[in-house]
Amino acid sequence: MAGDPIADFTMNPSSGWGRAPLTVYFTDTSLGNRDSWWWDFGDGGTSTLQNPVHEYKFAGTYRVTLTITWYVLPPITSTTYDTVMVYDPTLSLYPYSGRAGTPVTATGRSFSLLGAKIPYTTILFNGIAVASNVPMTRSGNYGSFTTTFTVPAGTAPGTYTVRAIGPLDTVDETFTVTNLAPRARIDADPLSGSTPLTVHFSGIRSSDEDGSISSYQWDFGDKGSATGPTVDHTYTRSGDYRARLTVIDNQGASGTAEVTISLENIPPVAEARASPTSGSDPLLVNFDGSQSYDPDGTIVSYYWTFGDGSWDRSANARHQYQSPRSYTAVLTVTDDKGLTGKDEVRITVGNKAPVADISVSPEKGSAPLTVTFDGSRSYDPDDTGLAFSWDFGDGSSGRGMVVTHTYREVGRYRVQLSVTDPHESTGRASETVEVVQPFPLWAPAIGVIGGVIVLKLYIDRPKVYGPGQSMPEDCRYPEPHPDYDVHCGVECKTGKDQGLPDVSVEVRSGILEKEEKR
Repeated sequence: MAGDPIADFTMNPSSGWGRAPLTVYFTDTSLGNRDSWWWDFGDGGTSTLQNPVHEYKFAGTYRVTLTITWYVLPPITSTTYDTVMVYDPTLSLYPYSGRAGTPVTATGRSFSLLGAKIPYTTILFNGIAVASNVPMTRSGNYGSFTTTFTVPAGTAPGTYTVRAIGPLDTVDETFTVTNLAPRARIDADPLSGSTPLTVHFSGIRSSDEDGSISSYQWDFGDKGSATGPTVDHTYTRSGDYRARLTVIDNQGASGTAEVTISLENIPPVAEARASPTSGSDPLLVNFDGSQSYDPDGTIVSYYWTFGDGSWDRSANARHQYQSPRSYTAVLTVTDDKGLTGKDEVRITVGNKAPVADISVSPEKGSAPLTVTFDGSRSYDPDDTGLAFSWDFGDGSSGRGMVVTHTYREVGRYRVQLSVTDPHESTGRASETVEVVQPFPLWAPAIGVIGGVIVLKLYIDRPKVYGPGQSMPEDCRYPEPHPDYDVHCGVECKTGKDQGLPDVSVEVRSGILEKEEKR
């Protein structure tokens, strides 16, 4: 079809050949109709411009593709190709540094020989030719070479440019000229001993063949340091230390020397402290070993034995003693060299007194009153046996956990129980027993309801009972009888009291039910 697209393009540089990074200008010279352009530069880059510009960063051979499209039905496309060749010459030196007079091997690769008739190169050291007419080996459009040159005599220490000049390319590399390093030498006295040890160090026999020493730097191996040709240093901790001398010459080169200083280990010092050191059982004691120290190192472990079979590995420990007696707690500390130190502290645990507890039944009653005293709730915190001794407050005494005693006289009696453990520790407790005058077993009837009154007497439990019903809210207990301490029936403001009320009389012994008709 007339007007069909025919793809074509040109490049600048026209040869498609160049040194990385290479910028190439592409121009569309296609014929016919075209509505779009698609460029593939072969290195992953693309473009839709008609006349794009692309940079190739790395050496290699790249195939460039141009596809143009004329949008008719159906669309018509045309594609064409060309090649871009990118090279990157290199120059390597071995070694990259050395003193004046050092032989150096120079190797060049990927130098362009495109159109070159004489494939030779020249090596310049700081602008001075050190190798000329070096032949190159051709490989296609590339050339490579290997040659050796010598750093010019008398060249001062520093960094210099080495340049390789090929038929079409120039490549630079750097070479560092160094001076001869100085020689360090140490004299030390003494080389061993116990802490604290002061050592005299001298570096005056150090030397520099091609210059002079400008500084002396000392590292004593224990984080200490100093400067100067002679120094003194004191070591305070045991161990082996590598003392190092570094000397620097007038050109900045350095040399080092080392010597070993040995110090004997000193055992650590244990300090055991405790609080409290005495008391009754169970006794909780705080142990403190934190004041222990090592004169020439560090403490790495603590070990407590408490004298009762228990132990702990903490610097600060807590321990509770359960039984009364004397104990020796021992602290053992170990330093970083394996030596140990010990200290001990004496702990005295005393007996804890027992606890007395009395149960009395009854606590109050009319004479003669027989009372049971129970001390079974008494106990000893040490779980040992107890002896019971009673003082009944009326001149009588007794022994045993549970006892009875009869009081025949009216009065208030202070009863004391003493409990004693096997360690002769005693606990005491007391209670009061009240003995009152006997109450007569008959009481006159008060009031008549239905012709019969029932009189009930209760021991130590005055209450009012209504037959089959609760006491109404507007009722109350009457005041006690002035002579007999009697509570009789109930009194109701509204007169709603129904049934026959019981009469409660407070007495100290016996129960009597009596019916009296009037």
